[in-house]
Amino acid sequence: MNRLLPGAAALLVVLVVGACAAPGGPPDPRPSADPGNSGGGGGAIEHPTGADQPVLVVEYVGGFVPVDVMVTQLPNFAMYGDGRVIMQGMQTLEFPGPALPALVERQLSEDGIQAILAAVEATNVFGSSKELRGAMNIVADAPDTVFTVNAGGRTVVVSVYGLGTLMPDMDVPPGMPAGEMEAHQALIALNDQLSMLDGQLPAAAWISDGWVPYEPAAFRLYVRDVTGEPVEGGEGPAQVMEWPTDDDPAEFGEDQPFFGNGTRCGV
Repeated sequence: MNRLLPGAAALLVVLVVGACAAPGGPPDPRPSADPGNSGGGGGAIEHPTGADQPVLVVEYVGGFVPVDVMVTQLPNFAMYGDGRVIMQGMQTLEFPGPALPALVERQLSEDGIQAILAAVEATNVFGSSKELRGAMNIVADAPDTVFTVNAGGRTVVVSVYGLGTLMPDMDVPPGMPAGEMEAHQALIALNDQLSMLDGQLPAAAWISDGWVPYEPAAFRLYVRDVTGEPVEGGEGPAQVMEWPTDDDPAEFGEDQPFFGNGTRCGV
């Protein structure tokens, strides 16, 4: 197997959630097949049931960040049809950092899935897809927080600019549509709940006992030649990493012209 030396090439590795895409074109989070039925009775909310079918995804998109950050950002929260929840876990403070993101997963019961969908419904924000852009009047270069919900037989995408920048005691910014301030506060509360599920849900809402490291099935790799370039972050210890495929690193993947530096991408 080939080996990759620092100074010869830089390798960015992320979890595969779709094919290589340009910034602003994240992989489609909608179900890849017939969404099926939750099978719940009474007032249960229907949702996809497949292990690879997203029910709720929350991710940051855009903002004033380099292009390599845009394409390697992962969702903050992803809940799939079988109840698996995948989130970003604790990250150690070290340089160079680990090659792979610290993702963790845990599986919800159907009751747990329904509790989360009920919390989404209770915001009264997801009646239809919408973009909430009012915060652009007071905040520059902030990312969008994008909530994608696949439930009840439809897909709703709510994108909110600068989530968390509008405080409850603020006056409504000029030009902001009526009700958007309330929507901001409802989405902040939902986002906080999703980030602290252990404290929000009873033990009976979980099938698995605790969080475990997520084991990906494949990776999307971004590679470029950095021969002669300074080490990012300053002088650091030399590292030798195993090249993870049988392909020639110099020819791996397809050129990504939006980087403007010869970066290639492949799965």
